[in-house]
Amino acid sequence: MRATPKTKLCDHCGKRINAKSRTCPFCAGRLVDHLAPRTAVCPRCEMTLKIHIPHGDHEEYDICPKCGGLWLDAGEFRRATRNVDVHRHNKRKGNYLRGPLRNPLKYIPCVRCGKVMNRRNFARISGVIIDECGGHGIWLDSGELEKIRHFIADGGLEESRDRDIVKVRDELRELASKVNQVAFTQKLLHFWSPKRWLFSGFR
Repeated sequence: MRATPKTKLCDHCGKRINAKSRTCPFCAGRLVDHLAPRTAVCPRCEMTLKIHIPHGDHEEYDICPKCGGLWLDAGEFRRATRNVDVHRHNKRKGNYLRGPLRNPLKYIPCVRCGKVMNRRNFARISGVIIDECGGHGIWLDSGELEKIRHFIADGGLEESRDRDIVKVRDELRELASKVNQVAFTQKLLHFWSPKRWLFSGFR
């Protein structure tokens, strides 16, 4: 017997939806997990995180007093990587140089929910591998926020978008070529239809 999927009520419209949904399919509202209070600890050092307010900033980041790693909730990370904030806080000058990837790879738990986070290359070409929980936020090791800001200030996001545009254009060209080949093949098969060939002499 198939198990009935668990459901929950949307925080915005009150309709019942799948419990694993991150966005309501009825009102498109963004859903947030309601978590029990949890002590914020460093996923690498297991030290209790301290509140850190950067100089001249209004944000409160959670920082590890031992390794200097930062936890940013999803909204904090978006604001920290906006162009206006990047140019205000970026202290590095000159061209951005992609460094070697961190080794060995290690998956770490989310500071908020404890689930193992995904790893991704920020903007796909930056070389800064960030640890991300889709529902809660981003973990950045010491110095990674400054690298991301330097990457953005040097036009890295525009370069990433340009590469995406070129990739999509090439994929569309390849698809168009395949469609043309299929259409040509269908016309050829229709022209050389076995029935048409066999019975053409009897018409």
